[in-house]
Amino acid sequence: MKKKINRQFTLITVFSIIITTLVMAVIFYSRLKTQVFSDLDIISSLLIRQDGNIAESLTDHNDMGVRITLVEENGGVLYDSLMDADSMENHFGRPEIKAAFEKGYGQEIRTSDTLSKNVFYYAVRMEDGKVLRVGKEYASVLSVMISAFPAMLGTVFLLIIICMAAAHYLAAAIIEPIDSMARDLNHIEESEIYEELVPFARKIRSQHEEILSAANMRRDFTANVSHELKTPLAAISGYAELIETGVAKEKDVKHFSTEIRRSTERLLNLINDILKLSKLDAGYNNEMMEMTDLSAVAGHTVEMVSVSADKMGVSLFFQGCEAAEIRMGKELAEEVTYNLIENAIRYNKKGGKVFVSVSEKDNGILFKVSDTGIGIGAEHQERIFERFYRVDKSRSKELGGTGLGLAIVKHICDLTEGKIEIESDLEKGTTVAVFWNGGH
Repeated sequence: MKKKINRQFTLITVFSIIITTLVMAVIFYSRLKTQVFSDLDIISSLLIRQDGNIAESLTDHNDMGVRITLVEENGGVLYDSLMDADSMENHFGRPEIKAAFEKGYGQEIRTSDTLSKNVFYYAVRMEDGKVLRVGKEYASVLSVMISAFPAMLGTVFLLIIICMAAAHYLAAAIIEPIDSMARDLNHIEESEIYEELVPFARKIRSQHEEILSAANMRRDFTANVSHELKTPLAAISGYAELIETGVAKEKDVKHFSTEIRRSTERLLNLINDILKLSKLDAGYNNEMMEMTDLSAVAGHTVEMVSVSADKMGVSLFFQGCEAAEIRMGKELAEEVTYNLIENAIRYNKKGGKVFVSVSEKDNGILFKVSDTGIGIGAEHQERIFERFYRVDKSRSKELGGTGLGLAIVKHICDLTEGKIEIESDLEKGTTVAVFWNGGH
């Protein structure tokens, strides 16, 4: 970027010098032309006011540094201060002479063959009908510029060097705040950067933090997946090896087989949850987001988990409503309802209760699951939706939890614009509520 700024500054400087030189030359030439014709007009007026014979008067003034020519009405030359009048051709066709005969005065500039001189002619018609023409030679603008070219070239080079040095300094000064910002995005408020770049810098910092956070989450997710897969696989391998080698006694084979089945189920549940999260990460298209009766889905889920609730000694209560239509797809609705109700059963107390309800609220649909279980501490409530986060790891593994259920629920809520809230007190219970605005 510095090189680009330097190059652009240099090009602007060279272009400006060239344009300035040309404009000044044009202005100088225009002023010169105006001044010369004004002087010639004054000289011709002085000559015309002389008394006596005009030819004799012109002879007396042929030392004024101008060429003086007297032309009669038919274009013949009566007098010329530089040449013999008798040898000169008829001047009636000359532009300045012709104009003088027609409108009283005329002026013309002619360049010599060598391009080194410009001759300015001014002609005026006298009272007796004759035309008096005066002319004066001046160096042409081109010749002046050619003669001044070495000095101009040296000046241009000097200016370019000065401007390159200034451009280098200015580029460094312009880039430095940006470099400072890039070196330390975490303290842009303290850096001396351009005010206009502050929103951009904040956006870059935010994206940088999101990328780092995503990278950390992927790393943690990979480590957690590896660990979670390794535990049931190790159990399966260990029990199978004991059975295979005959070390296990006949009375232990049933117990080992049961543990192998449990580890297999845990492994399958974990893999299924990982696949669900991967699918959610890929996003859902509009075709998969068809309108679904959330009340019917929740009622079916309650029936499905009632067996596990009975095993845990937990009572289930459900209250639905009519026309609880929401755009989220039946598959996603089943995931939300199943994970929240299953968690309420799994982390409940023996003889506890779980209340499930679907209702209309504020032109939206509210799904609520309340339990009388062990509750969640305030320090854990902000993190329970993270992948593989467990409040009580030993209890979760004992009950078969994968640590991904609530992460799946949160991901679905984000996709369907649902707002999820949690209230919990230790040893008193937990309430999880999800609200979809304008769901029906």
